[in-house]
Amino acid sequence: MRFVILAACVFLCVSVSSCAMTEKLKMPTVVRIKGVSDGFEIGTIVHSESGQVVSFDELMADLEVVRVVYVGERHCNKVHHDVQLSILKALHEKDPVLLVGMEMFEGSDQHALDQWSSGQLDEESFLKEVGWDEKWRFDFAIYRPILEFIREKSLKVVPLNVPRSIVEKVARVGLGGLSKEERDQIAHEVDTSREEHRTYVESVFGNHESDEVKTFDFFYEAQCVWEDSMAEAISQALNNGRMLVITGNGHIAYKFGIPDRLFKRTKGPFRTVMPVVVGTEVKRDVADYIWVTPAERFVHRSGLRPGTSKRPVIGIRLKAGEQGKGLLILNVIPESPAARAGIKKQDILVAIDGNPVSSLSDIHNAIAGAKGVSRFQFKIDRDGKLLELPVRIKRKNP
Repeated sequence: MRFVILAACVFLCVSVSSCAMTEKLKMPTVVRIKGVSDGFEIGTIVHSESGQVVSFDELMADLEVVRVVYVGERHCNKVHHDVQLSILKALHEKDPVLLVGMEMFEGSDQHALDQWSSGQLDEESFLKEVGWDEKWRFDFAIYRPILEFIREKSLKVVPLNVPRSIVEKVARVGLGGLSKEERDQIAHEVDTSREEHRTYVESVFGNHESDEVKTFDFFYEAQCVWEDSMAEAISQALNNGRMLVITGNGHIAYKFGIPDRLFKRTKGPFRTVMPVVVGTEVKRDVADYIWVTPAERFVHRSGLRPGTSKRPVIGIRLKAGEQGKGLLILNVIPESPAARAGIKKQDILVAIDGNPVSSLSDIHNAIAGAKGVSRFQFKIDRDGKLLELPVRIKRKNP
């Protein structure tokens, strides 16, 4: 789950992601479930209520009888997407017209998703149409097998997300600060009354504070807008069908994110499956099923294609500048190529090798398109003074 982070800022693999920052330590080998066991090993599927280990076939026998199955993820963990794909394939075998709801896409992406499912768009065109680099930004390579299966079987994808700008605005100024046009793009009913959900979100608020988000009440409203809007998107698409929902773990944890909000609308039965990495301790009610996975720290958050961990690293955190004028640098990773070049926090990145940049795609294209090049000229606006700073990037072997 990605909690609200303002202005589409992101650690690129033109930077460093939280999924890749852990030093190489002795790796844990189990997940602990409070009140159940001292440890479950990688590959184990646990029925949380009973505390019993179940087989994949036993899991699927239960999932196949409900209308909505939620499978979570840590967005940067490839194994979690493998888990999702295995469940998708098994559900599709029983229900060839299964719907697939995906947090990764916004409602405006529906036409492009339909074209993808019908084979009318190639990958490059599809990613451009849905604005993958700007909107989602995680490595497409780890989502590719899921989307290729969807296209192979011509499955209907339901985009669940709402425009990031609206959620971010709510986090800054609250629901009351939305225009009528913005309000019409989110759920009609937004429930902020669940105290246990509020406590859960508040526990992570400190990790997401920014210069622009100061008030937890607004932050919590934004979270509820996000989750109620996704629940409403599911309810509007579901009709009499069945759906697999692919979303972040935080949106399904303890069910008070999307699942309970959808149940309030439809009263339809559901199950939650949460992939959990080793080294974690969770409560037994975090999900109906817990699937133990390795940590996999090496998949970076980015949009550079074709998508592997073998990418150049720059080390900057960015957000769009005003009126499309460059990209504001929110942070610089110590000892990174950017830091060594003298780039500083609050600099504005204006151009790379003379090419203006105003989006993440512009950076990706400049770096990825210059094959064999390891030195780039970054034009920086620092308090109104233009600087040309050479940034040397160590390219990794393919």
